[in-house]
Amino acid sequence: MFVIPSSIAVELEENLVSTDYYLSYDIDNNSILYDKNINEPISPASITKLMTALLLYENSNLDDLVTISYPKDYSFEGKVAYLNTGSVVSSEQLMEFLLVFSANDAAYASAQYVSGSTNEFIKLMNLRANQLNMDNTNFKNPDGLDEIDHYTTLKDLLSLSIYILENTKLIDIMNKSKFYYDQDGELKEYKNTNLLIDNGFIGMKTGWTSNAGLSFIGYNQGNNRNIVTVVNKSFVDKDKQTHFQDTKILYNESINNFYINTILNESKPVYKIINPLTDETFMSVSNITKFGYKDIKTNIDLNKVTKNNINFTNYFDNELIEIQINESRNSINYEFLKSNILFKIFSSS
Repeated sequence: MFVIPSSIAVELEENLVSTDYYLSYDIDNNSILYDKNINEPISPASITKLMTALLLYENSNLDDLVTISYPKDYSFEGKVAYLNTGSVVSSEQLMEFLLVFSANDAAYASAQYVSGSTNEFIKLMNLRANQLNMDNTNFKNPDGLDEIDHYTTLKDLLSLSIYILENTKLIDIMNKSKFYYDQDGELKEYKNTNLLIDNGFIGMKTGWTSNAGLSFIGYNQGNNRNIVTVVNKSFVDKDKQTHFQDTKILYNESINNFYINTILNESKPVYKIINPLTDETFMSVSNITKFGYKDIKTNIDLNKVTKNNINFTNYFDNELIEIQINESRNSINYEFLKSNILFKIFSSS
């Protein structure tokens, strides 16, 4: 089960993006990089369909045939594909309508297929959210249209996204730029609402409502990194693309400003002992690195040194680290004073 790590995150420079609701996460280093308001309630808009698609995925096979049906009182609203009642599609095609084209009617058809009713499906959505530690999420519909008590947080959306990426093959559907479907004898093209696919963002989901603003969960594997970005309440511009601009800025800042820093290099002397007859220099047998912000403090404090090991605390996260050093030929014990400079010279008695 994915658990949000203790954050090393910082906020973006003010006014760099159009929203105060954002998050970026490095999968390989299990670290939140940039974040702001990640625990505040937000409207998820069509990002809701990630949960809808997950439940369809977990309760069907991709080649299962689904007969389209809707609740008795259902009316087409928002972005829809106008899938005909009684038409038959595969489960995979239904997921394409959910994740690529973002069709609201596909969400209700999925709910009918999985649970037999929208109400029962919503119960399942909230149960699954609870199982995924989405403790500040409550779903009221399967498509994401604004509704009272339909809310989540950026932190919860990250939990959902990481689970999907690590435990399903839904990303194979999300990264399709388009798909085709034969409806009423006409082969129609349905394009992905994610306009950043050609920029390396192979997932995950877009959203837009009055309460949510423009929203997007991005997933990018470029630059030898696996980065998830989440933006919500991006400014709704005329072309409705600000969430993509915010995402690119957030991603670039994450790539450029967070990386692995070397705290201690194995080629650097750890300490030296000057004896009347010989000098002994002790070297670390390995590198010590920390992943973090570009301005990470690489200073360390010595705690204790023996003939085989050195124990120190690093300034970045205060973790106590013990490393092996080349064995001393002396059996004399030395007391070391704490210092921000690791290389120290002491005289033996």
